[in-house]
Amino acid sequence: MTENKKEASPIALEAYEKIAEGFSSMAPSKAENAYIEQPAMRRFIGEVKGLKILEAGCGPGILAEYLIHEGAKVVGYDVSPKMIELAKKRNPKDATFFVADMAKTLPIDQDGVFDLAAASLSFDYIENWTIPLAEIYRLLKPKAKFIFTIQHPLGSWNWYKPECAFGVQYVESTWKGFSVEPVVMPDYYRSFEEVINPLLLAGFKILKIEDLKPIDALRLVDPYKFGKFSKLASFMGIVVQKD
Repeated sequence: MTENKKEASPIALEAYEKIAEGFSSMAPSKAENAYIEQPAMRRFIGEVKGLKILEAGCGPGILAEYLIHEGAKVVGYDVSPKMIELAKKRNPKDATFFVADMAKTLPIDQDGVFDLAAASLSFDYIENWTIPLAEIYRLLKPKAKFIFTIQHPLGSWNWYKPECAFGVQYVESTWKGFSVEPVVMPDYYRSFEEVINPLLLAGFKILKIEDLKPIDALRLVDPYKFGKFSKLASFMGIVVQKD
């Protein structure tokens, strides 16, 4: 891949446009999503009734569906038009979805309007977190939380085998099963300091960092993956608060 291609943004747009339908139908029951990442997000978020929630990189609206069911109003954005179309179809009420690049300033003028912000595995596709974190900070009310998940730095290192363990490294993998043909998915490996320092620079107070593990229900559904992800790092959950 050429240097120009690497620097192109958004890196995962083409891939997610190709797998949108398959991802939307499969992720709600896929082990990594349904039994590791999403249960953790729901646990971190807690009670949401009456809250106005911003979801960054909302995908096909899977988390939004849960939040709306629990009584929240959701504003979600994603770089993939097909994902936004699916999110609207999945959540026709109590939600607003629009296409936007997380790496750029959002088309929301009023500051401090959201009670909570969330992002499920979407920050992994952003090389420089400065703008997306600044935008989320700007749009949150004082003392509001931002809750998000990313690939665990250790798990990402083991999976991608990047050339260097430090900094932010462009990587790729091949995803199978979401579409007829395998899809090359671009991503970024990020060292631990590259996770923590941008949050501190953005003004957030770090409340919680957790290495995510599968819930017990996966033991019955897929004993192999339960055993695998009970020992190997997969995702990391982070809770921060606007000062």
